[in-house]
Amino acid sequence: RSSHVLDWLLRNDVNVLCCGQTGTGKSVVVNEKVGKKMPEKYVPKFMAFSASTSANQTQDVLDGTMDKRRKGIFGPPVGKKLVLVIDDLNMP
Repeated sequence: RSSHVLDWLLRNDVNVLCCGQTGTGKSVVVNEKVGKKMPEKYVPKFMAFSASTSANQTQDVLDGTMDKRRKGIFGPPVGKKLVLVIDDLNMP
């Protein structure tokens, strides 16, 4: 059921935050849906936060995914939508 709801939300451009108890399969459902079952127009990017993840590392990963459109303006490739999956968002 959660996979179907996630699919509907992503296809309708709704931001999604999955939260819940440890071990309930949140990461498995999201990775399966975004990694394998999304149309070609979506560009998935997976990030796993840890205690040693810095703001600069996060910025470098995002900049590497985006195309430069003009001065100071970045975005996914033309005609595509970026789906950013951050695992363990609550890490310090």
